[in-house]
Amino acid sequence: MSLLLAVSLWATIIFPSGNYITAELATTPSQWIKGLSARKNIEKDKGMLFIFPESSYQSFWMKEMNFPIDIIWINKSFKIVGIENNLPPCKKKCVTYRSPLPVKYVLEIKAGLAKKENLKKGDILLISFPSSTL
Repeated sequence: MSLLLAVSLWATIIFPSGNYITAELATTPSQWIKGLSARKNIEKDKGMLFIFPESSYQSFWMKEMNFPIDIIWINKSFKIVGIENNLPPCKKKCVTYRSPLPVKYVLEIKAGLAKKENLKKGDILLISFPSSTL
């Protein structure tokens, strides 16, 4: 008999202002598909960081989301290459949002936080990843 452990890994995302959030890491195809969907809400100091094996164009939609979010498109150098603000959950027809350039990371955060933090294209985010994966 085998035991399967579900472990959530988190990273600290530090904005240019010095403020920070903690982001759950999405590193597998099943985590990428599910994302934040079906959750009731997201706290103002939390997020989800999608990590892809290689930089490429990424597409996201708001299917089964229960709250609006901001999406931050981030390249392999941790530079913001695009921002989608206050994306609403979709009810019937879901809009697809595509990164403007190839990205290695995508950060989903509470709607309005990107504007509150005055994030803009060209900003560099500091990301502190967990030191081990257990």
